[in-house]
Amino acid sequence: MIDSTSPRVIDATNAVIANAATAKEKAILIHDFVRDEVKFGFSSRFYADRASDVLETRVGFCNTKTTLFIAMLRVAGIEARQRFVNIDSAIVRDFVGVNTSYVDHSYAEVKLDGRWLKVDSYIVDQTLADRARARLKREGKVIGFGVHRDGTSIWDGANDAFSQYVNNNALATLSTKDYGVFDDVAAFYASGNGVNELPWLGRLAFGFVSRAANEKIDRVRRGL
Repeated sequence: MIDSTSPRVIDATNAVIANAATAKEKAILIHDFVRDEVKFGFSSRFYADRASDVLETRVGFCNTKTTLFIAMLRVAGIEARQRFVNIDSAIVRDFVGVNTSYVDHSYAEVKLDGRWLKVDSYIVDQTLADRARARLKREGKVIGFGVHRDGTSIWDGANDAFSQYVNNNALATLSTKDYGVFDDVAAFYASGNGVNELPWLGRLAFGFVSRAANEKIDRVRRGL
């Protein structure tokens, strides 16, 4: 899934980091590109998008945007890996009908200056994140509309940064499981750990689900 040898991924990465001098600068530029040039949402393939697919559709959520983020970091010569956890399903329930208490979530671990940093602040595009967090505060909620109220969409390349996977005791049930690092999304679901793996019929139907979800997401993004 993390097809960092794809010409599309290589070309996109080289264009993004063209003026960067250090690994940290490259990582931040890639982070901001994935955050804003790939809008938060769902493709018809759900989690089954390669990094090159995400670049083509320019839409993604935690699992697919992490796939792209890691692929581009590797093209730039920066070590990165994908860690899988679960997260309270309220994070996306405003957009997608979910019949489980938790949903599968992944974030990137990026090695800079000899330290592994944990990051998912690239998952929700800045415009949506700002409007979603403002709406959560107005409604007195902690999570929803794709974000955590206390999350951030800014990353300095020196610290952990989360827009969704925020564990600050504001919501005790945010996460209950850390599945560890897997090679990619396909390996994670092959392990039998995930709760959101779709059967073939579900994959066929997800095209309709994704369109409805993206319309709801766009309404929040536009402040409606």
